[in-house]
Amino acid sequence: MTIVNISKLNDFGIFRSYTNSDVQDFGKYNLFYGWNGSGKTTLSSLFRCIENRTLSSKFPSAKFAVNIEDGSVITQTNIVECDLNVYTFNHDFINENISWNSVVKSILLVDKEKIAERERLEELKKQQKADTEAHEKEAQEIQKLEGSIEKFGTDSARHMKTSLQSIDTTDRYYLNYDKRKFKAFIDSNLEATKSDEPLLRNQKIVDLTDAAKPDQKSTITFNHQIIQEETFNKAKTRLDDLLKTGVISQTIQRLIDNSDIKSWVETGLDLHKRHETSQCEFCDNEIAEERIKQLEAHFNDDYKAFQNRLVKADQWLSSQYFQQPQLPPASDFYNEFKKGYAEGCTTLEKAITTLNEEIAAWHNVLKAKTINPLDTGLTVKAITKTSIIAFSNAMTAIGQAVKKHNHKSKNFRVETDKSKKNLELHYATTEVKSFDYHEKKQQVIERKNKFNTLKSTIDNRKPEIRSLENSLSNEGLGAKQFNESLHKFLGRSELSLHFDPAKKGYEIIRNNSDPVDGELSEGEKTAIAFVYFITKLKENDNKMEDIIIVVDDPVSSFDSNHLFHAYSFLRSNCKNAKQIFVLTHNFTYFKLIRDWFYGVNKNRRNKTNPKDPNSFFFTIEASTSQPRHSIIINADDSLTNYNSEYHYIFSKLHKYRDNPTLSRDDAFLTANLARKLLESFFSFKYPKYRTDIAQLMACGLKGCTITDEDTKEKIYRFINKYSHSIVIEVNEDSSENLAGESHNVIADIFLWLQEVDEVHYNEMLEVIKEQ
Repeated sequence: MTIVNISKLNDFGIFRSYTNSDVQDFGKYNLFYGWNGSGKTTLSSLFRCIENRTLSSKFPSAKFAVNIEDGSVITQTNIVECDLNVYTFNHDFINENISWNSVVKSILLVDKEKIAERERLEELKKQQKADTEAHEKEAQEIQKLEGSIEKFGTDSARHMKTSLQSIDTTDRYYLNYDKRKFKAFIDSNLEATKSDEPLLRNQKIVDLTDAAKPDQKSTITFNHQIIQEETFNKAKTRLDDLLKTGVISQTIQRLIDNSDIKSWVETGLDLHKRHETSQCEFCDNEIAEERIKQLEAHFNDDYKAFQNRLVKADQWLSSQYFQQPQLPPASDFYNEFKKGYAEGCTTLEKAITTLNEEIAAWHNVLKAKTINPLDTGLTVKAITKTSIIAFSNAMTAIGQAVKKHNHKSKNFRVETDKSKKNLELHYATTEVKSFDYHEKKQQVIERKNKFNTLKSTIDNRKPEIRSLENSLSNEGLGAKQFNESLHKFLGRSELSLHFDPAKKGYEIIRNNSDPVDGELSEGEKTAIAFVYFITKLKENDNKMEDIIIVVDDPVSSFDSNHLFHAYSFLRSNCKNAKQIFVLTHNFTYFKLIRDWFYGVNKNRRNKTNPKDPNSFFFTIEASTSQPRHSIIINADDSLTNYNSEYHYIFSKLHKYRDNPTLSRDDAFLTANLARKLLESFFSFKYPKYRTDIAQLMACGLKGCTITDEDTKEKIYRFINKYSHSIVIEVNEDSSENLAGESHNVIADIFLWLQEVDEVHYNEMLEVIKEQ
């Protein structure tokens, strides 16, 4: 994959708020031009962050978006996951790899002769890379899982705290419920939370919530009544016997047929005996002795004895009716027992009603027998077993409610804690199942096992890789290749690298004997660093076709001869790279790289099957207003078409001359351009004074009639006041003055150039017009 563009770069040094606006996407070859301080090195730091898969320590709050060929985007949040193979040459690379006073880090080149071992090493490294990537992926997945489990613990503890606080606001355990308590509870109830058994129905939750309330009640007294089915069976047997019993007497049919007359006559006969009279109290007539004997024969002693039995049976049966017992009020019970108690009371009332109805049926039959003792055809039904059971069950239910209530009152703390724990288990199990907690914990275990297995495999493979690398690596080969390149680069051979096994790196030696001990010119340092970088690209048989190369100004301290070497060295070694980014402030070096890249585009156009260009040119421009900020833009035609920086500056400033209104940023830029243009023009005309701008301008004024001393002084003041200033501040009207006077000063400068060398001036106008 290659880098397509940088769509955002904020708070990254001088790139304060850069966003890509109509900037050409990057190609295979990309060249950036920018003056010193414009932000080239800062931009190279972004590529180095991508190389190292880490954020910049200098700009920790930076935000960026780098678009990749596959559509993905590298940002500050996912840079650690980047897999681009980037190598960046800049000051950071030099500082990390080269100590000018001691040693240059090792170069690991591979002996080409040991083919079998190389293939084995490549295979091991391939396996190591795959396992390392899998190992890192497992680490990320474990981190994600453990992070989600950690968040689950926090969220669940908060949910649990809200639910449990409604139970008992005085319980500090629930008032301070947190992730630690939740985890400890899950660990101690691991198996329970795996099943559905702890999950409660809504009514049960309500009941347990009531049961957990911290309101203690007194114990309740209750008399548990018991009835035996055998008692009613014996009573029925006696009643059946009574109903079947008859009396031997000389019956009077009319009395048998009319029970009311029979009762009236029987009572009357008894009254006459007690009052010892034979005269009818109703008609006052004398009752015949014969009639008295007939009646006495009907109501004889056996009859009277039987009648007495019936009366006693009636009295006993009347005492067998059930009365509603004195029961405690429902308000005395804990809420969770009230429902069972109320149901028991209702069932008891119904059972008593049913039993009394059945006893009443017995009573009615007995009364009929009492009225007519001679009737032996009367029968009764047994008291039903279901009625007796219903009564017993109701009494038991009431007794159970009382027993539970009293047990809780006597063991209040223990019982309320049980209710709370049941509720806690319900809520915890609900959270666990909603999150698939146990499944995720198992995934963590499995992934950690895989993680550890991969780590062991990787660690066990390292010694063999190290052994093969030691066998294949040829430090002399590394030094030899480096020295050959460096000598060719510098055009001389007094500087060399010699491998030091103790230091595991290379010492820099001058004339094959003397360590340099820091005594190197800036040009030599740059050459060593750049050659070292290119040589490092070939380590471990790296394929150039797989590498993205970023080079930041490798020519800062070079003369023109070394500029060409730097260009040639880069081109010959890196032309087949997957993608190249070159950043420079040196126009000569820019021109060398530009012409190389132009040639690439030209070859693509001239083929039988023409292709789109893949070399592109950009500039990095910094504002001169405070605070300074930089942007990346497409290179202007004047930069890509001209053969010298002088042409570029002349063209750029000439455009500003033709623009009657300039922004503040453009106005500040004109001061820099004006100084560079005058320095270049007069240095060529008067090379004797090329280091002093004041003397150069004084020389340039000689012989001029249009440009006088005042005009020269105005130009001199303008370029000294507004160019190369770290802090641009004269007075509060400085910026306004600059914008107002820059246009006039630019016109004066071009008029001066025309007066000094009209032929040169006119030809420059023709050149920029053609371009």
